[in-house]
Amino acid sequence: MMKNKFKKPKISRTADIYKLIYMVKNVEKRNQLRGYSSKHTITSIDAENIRRKNNPHDSIIVGALMKGPGGLLSEHIFDKKRQSNDLFTINAFPNLDWRGEVNYTVGYLNSMSKTVTDILDLMRPLAHLNSMSSDDALAHMLNISKKYGASNYLSYKLAYLRSSRDLNSNQVETVSKIEDEIGHRDNVGMHFSALENLSSKISLFVISQRRINGLIGKINGDFRKAITLSNFIPTPLDENDVAGFLLRATESSLMDTIYSIIVIFNLKDSLSGPYKELIQKLNEDIIQAIASIIEEPSEEVNDNYIVTEYYASQATDSYPSMDLYRTSSAFLEVKKYAKYRNKFDRVIGARLLEEIINGKIYTISESFNDKLLLTSSSITNVETEFPITLDTFYRTYLFLKFIGNRNNILELSDNDVKFIFENTIALDTLLTEEEMNKFLIITCSGNKNLVSVLALALFRKKSIDPDIDYEFRADFIEHVKHYHNGSILNFINYLLEDSPQVANYIVASLDEITLEKMYNLIKNASEASKIRGDILRAVGKKLNRLEFIIQADAITTRSKLSKLQQYFDSSRMYVDSVSMKKWLDSNPTISTEQYRSLITNYKTEITAHKDKNIIIIQLNDQEEYLIAQIAKDAFEQFCLNTEFGIQSYLGRRIRHNTLDGVTTDTVDAVLRKPEFSSFMGHLQMRRIVDSWMSSYKEIIDKLRRDHLQFKSSNSLFNAVIDMDDPTTKENIRGLTSTIRSAGGSELLNELIISFCWKQITPQLENAARFIKTTLLQEAYGSIDKYFSGNHGSTEEQIKSELHQAVNEVFKKVADWFQVPQTGYISASIKDLCQIILMEHNKVDLLDFSGNGVDVKYTGISVHRLYDCLAVLLTNAQKHGEENKKIKVDVNVEKPNQNSNLDLVSIDITSIVLEEEYVRSKSRIYDAIESRETGIDMVTEGYTGIKKIKFITRQYETNHTLRCKSDDSKFELKLGFSIHAETANEEAMIGVLE
Repeated sequence: MMKNKFKKPKISRTADIYKLIYMVKNVEKRNQLRGYSSKHTITSIDAENIRRKNNPHDSIIVGALMKGPGGLLSEHIFDKKRQSNDLFTINAFPNLDWRGEVNYTVGYLNSMSKTVTDILDLMRPLAHLNSMSSDDALAHMLNISKKYGASNYLSYKLAYLRSSRDLNSNQVETVSKIEDEIGHRDNVGMHFSALENLSSKISLFVISQRRINGLIGKINGDFRKAITLSNFIPTPLDENDVAGFLLRATESSLMDTIYSIIVIFNLKDSLSGPYKELIQKLNEDIIQAIASIIEEPSEEVNDNYIVTEYYASQATDSYPSMDLYRTSSAFLEVKKYAKYRNKFDRVIGARLLEEIINGKIYTISESFNDKLLLTSSSITNVETEFPITLDTFYRTYLFLKFIGNRNNILELSDNDVKFIFENTIALDTLLTEEEMNKFLIITCSGNKNLVSVLALALFRKKSIDPDIDYEFRADFIEHVKHYHNGSILNFINYLLEDSPQVANYIVASLDEITLEKMYNLIKNASEASKIRGDILRAVGKKLNRLEFIIQADAITTRSKLSKLQQYFDSSRMYVDSVSMKKWLDSNPTISTEQYRSLITNYKTEITAHKDKNIIIIQLNDQEEYLIAQIAKDAFEQFCLNTEFGIQSYLGRRIRHNTLDGVTTDTVDAVLRKPEFSSFMGHLQMRRIVDSWMSSYKEIIDKLRRDHLQFKSSNSLFNAVIDMDDPTTKENIRGLTSTIRSAGGSELLNELIISFCWKQITPQLENAARFIKTTLLQEAYGSIDKYFSGNHGSTEEQIKSELHQAVNEVFKKVADWFQVPQTGYISASIKDLCQIILMEHNKVDLLDFSGNGVDVKYTGISVHRLYDCLAVLLTNAQKHGEENKKIKVDVNVEKPNQNSNLDLVSIDITSIVLEEEYVRSKSRIYDAIESRETGIDMVTEGYTGIKKIKFITRQYETNHTLRCKSDDSKFELKLGFSIHAETANEEAMIGVLE
């Protein structure tokens, strides 16, 4: 008899597995398990079937069977070293109730009791990581990583050390070894998830929204399914949440499972049910080992010591209570930190993920009704696990607890509302729409200013549909018309005098898009841009915030540069490059911060190290995966961001009926032709036309519903980069090469935007091709099906014209997906100089020289060149002799022949009036030598020499402004150097402004 060589060999299980199966009390489940034990692979559906419908006793057995030594889930063999790729996955099956999940976890841990106690011994020193030296801590973590690989627990400990200590080069090298052991580069999202939750450089409010947008369609309403979302709430919200909390841990690693049990032990007061179940059923050895960690005294360590000076110095817009909230997530094995973090998780964390949790924020909220404490001064001490005063973040927490009882909103007076809005943060992220509605109802006309601005910010931030704020916009318009004579700037100045700290909400809510929609107050887009600039200047001057003044100047520059633009083709794909760069600058990811830190450290080492080649090789090795991750994160925003992304563009096309208009008007025009009117009057023909129109509209609906939505399974677009795709690899290589040639991270975000256009181009081309071929053929087929030709020559003529009409329709829709050929505005130095002096009618006075006069530049480089040239040319024209030539010398170097970046050096020479020469020369040299501050630049209007110093320092590490003088000729030569992106064919792939 011939042997079947294709038959799989019979699976072999250990005797212990069959003993466990025999111990299952439910006969049906026992037989089921015998069947599953003979399978080579247990699927997620199998695992779900095995886990459900078990009594407590059998749940413990199943936990051991599935996850213990030699268990049915082969990927969880206890001695296998875990990698980041193994952990960074979506849970494949749903959780049980909390009791079932606790017993399942108990079975898992009891089956590996010796390994569990060994791991607890390794975890014990890191409970006091804050008091360990960096070298000792890293050595200990390296040991753990070598033995057990990746875990969320280890990621948090490492993230804490990286965020709270200024590590030297040797320590950074040890960090790299740990990353290698956990397979960090194969899946950077795992460790970066811990870093973005801990790092004081990253806004928790921004990053949570970004992660929700990327994952909400994949988790079926359960935030614990994704480790990225689960990390925003690292402690259980209530007993019901214990189930998902434990499943997330058991599906990650044994170390994470142990850590989750420690957390429950520390929160036994609020999680008494799960705690009692664990105490009754866990092995005594495990219980004792856990107790030895959580009961160790830590009086020798200052309560707030986990928030180091270095950590606090890195923070932007942070507060002591907030720093402690974030860092405590790395010390949940210490009871006081676990309790502190958990009370914030139930309020702040729940609201960060409110879009997923959906209403649970009220059921888990603890009662707080002390309005007197809520409205007390910031120096008030609060009773908590640590000595903390009532800072802005803690007041925000109390306020959200206070309105957890929805009736408490009615207890707030107008002055209370004003005080709270002025002394809290991120309410546009943390309040719900229902709560915002209530505030609008209870506030009097005086506070309508404040609440209206906050309402606009809330709706602009939370909804993908920018028209969602229509009702609030209407109220806002009426208020401005009635109380401020229709002047938005008058309203802003009034509000800033009364409530200056609300400025952040003003800047967030009254952007150009929102202003353009205020038709009763704003005449056109140009006026909207001007008012946006006025708002930014008003806020910048009031709060001494230079970045707002810079944004205002950028709007002015953009307006002036528009004179260079030959045409604006609104039918093509559009992404607002300036908004995207501003967003990327304001919201760096962990990978961006790591990259910038890496570049800074290695520049220092290259200067000091004898063998620079070794350092450069190490830098290249480190930076490649970071740049790839930066590009991946940015591309997601390029596609999905509601302010500037492609999804927003497509959404406007659909919402504003552009798609319906384009696809039906041309067809309707054929059917309404007078020569077809008598024919269309026949009932049978009318039915045919109606049937065809229904079919045709279904084709269009399918395009809208299935193909133009990023989150649809049949979408023509994908916001997630495939790093194994050859085109992507080539684009990443090109991006990396260009960034290296730039010599630093200053141009990073501009180059990233250019990369995004290159990356999206194949998707746009595919979309256009699909619409012009597949969809068009489907439309043709529909016409041929319904217009069979049985009704004479008139029907044939209608059929022919409908063919032409749908061809025109789908060609027009396909044109939406062309990459803009003009891209950014492109201009030479000569073009820019002529635009600047055109206002002074002095174009003929320019005398150009050098090898770079006519080289075209593109991207935001053009904006920077314009800003710097405008200062120098305006000064030369203003202080120079009348009708004397102004010399403009432009020279270009290319640091890397494979890069599209030039180093542009520009010198502008003018003859100064003899009586003005000494004063002008002195003024310029003093300005170059002086150290400017943000406040001093704001008060001086952010103009002149200091502006060039600021711009070139921002993009070239050090400012490049220089001056030479010739006293005999009364001649002053002012110049600067800056990297700029050349407008070659590839660089022209960009965005219309």
